[in-house]
Amino acid sequence: MRKQREIRLTDALITLFCFGIMIFLAVLRWDMTPHIPMLLGCIAAAAVSLARGCKWSLIQQGMVESIAQSLESIIILLLISVLMGVWIQSGVVPAMIYYGLKVMAPSIFLPCAMVITSAVSMVVGSWGSAGTLGLALMGISQALGIPAPLTAGAIISGAYVGDQLSPLSDSTNLTGAVIGVSVFEHVRFLSPVVGCSYLLALAGYFLAGLHYRSGTAETIAENTGAFLSSISSTFSLSPLLFLPMILLIFCILRRVPAILGISAGILSAGVLGALMQGSGLSALMRAAKEGYVGTTGNSMVDRLLTAGGLDAMMPSISLIIIAMMFGGILEKSGQMRALTAPVMRLVHSLTGLTGAVVLTSILSNVTMPDQYVAVALPGRMFRGEYDRQGIDRRKLGIALSGGAIATSALVPWNTCGSFMAGVLGVPTLSYAQYAFFNLSMPVLAMLAMAAASRKGRPLQQQGGKAA
Repeated sequence: MRKQREIRLTDALITLFCFGIMIFLAVLRWDMTPHIPMLLGCIAAAAVSLARGCKWSLIQQGMVESIAQSLESIIILLLISVLMGVWIQSGVVPAMIYYGLKVMAPSIFLPCAMVITSAVSMVVGSWGSAGTLGLALMGISQALGIPAPLTAGAIISGAYVGDQLSPLSDSTNLTGAVIGVSVFEHVRFLSPVVGCSYLLALAGYFLAGLHYRSGTAETIAENTGAFLSSISSTFSLSPLLFLPMILLIFCILRRVPAILGISAGILSAGVLGALMQGSGLSALMRAAKEGYVGTTGNSMVDRLLTAGGLDAMMPSISLIIIAMMFGGILEKSGQMRALTAPVMRLVHSLTGLTGAVVLTSILSNVTMPDQYVAVALPGRMFRGEYDRQGIDRRKLGIALSGGAIATSALVPWNTCGSFMAGVLGVPTLSYAQYAFFNLSMPVLAMLAMAAASRKGRPLQQQGGKAA
């Protein structure tokens, strides 16, 4: 039997080169999702491992063990897809949008745009909130005379708060799966960094908005009238519909297991849907399985509300499974260790390690233009190093959130940057300088880890609890 030879850096780079080329061509040239390229990446990683004498049983073990680590996140995503469909059917999401737009003030339009978009993104995600509610806000800003790039920056900043903090977000769940931490625990640990970035962005938009205070409430009402009337004519609205969201937040704060907390959010919304919308059990079950389909007659509102359901979440779940397979092969074969070894020779502090993760994540967003890849690949690359140094893996989650998720919308050829530019009608490089939240997250992630690091101590001597 052939003896396994040591995996070299060049072997791992061959895998990454093949993987990067396939992702780049599929996403940018052929406008495909990254599923099949990532699967081909698994084949390339396995082929390189086999060529170096690695046993197939070891490769398969790596894939299976890695997928097993993500099963809790997959179950949570299944429940989240059910929750989204039920929340829309029950009027919870429509109520959030309706009351959010109602309280918007012209004098603070930009910070209001960020706050409202961030609230909606906590449920429907960054793409859903920016591609629908964001369009309405772009129309209002035009009427108020606010530059489109500035408004787009505020919308995108708000949209990516959900991608960072919402336990309903697929990217948040992917980060939790990659670092091996429950999604609620990841959200709680990340919250202070996101909160600081959020407040800085709000302050920036407040100051920027001081130059555009000539708008009137009538201008906003005129631009949102059709939007609001479509919602109010379809759903029976009441502040009581915020109860499922309040219950979910309470569960997060009380450290209730994610599966139980999300289940409570589903059941409470189902009861409200039956009482306030007259939704029968069959309608709620159909929304849970197939998602809610908007029928308000307003195309923008219908696009926003057509979401949720188990069926819609299957592409995200399959992508997570494939991403974990890829990471498992690299890790078990030794390719991951070969990739990180040269980097770790240059790193001597927690701040340096955080910087390495952030820079690798940004580089992944640039060269392998998809947010999922930018989370999964660097996360698996550096996870073992965090364990070896006895550093809490939740700190890796902060680095990935700041480097991978926040910056994906700032790269013009990344799937996120391309989508945002397309739906908002503003070039990526034009709005990027005004996406204050996205720009500040990598910096604050570094500063947070610098504050946590013991000054003057080498990385190997740092304490901390590994997950």
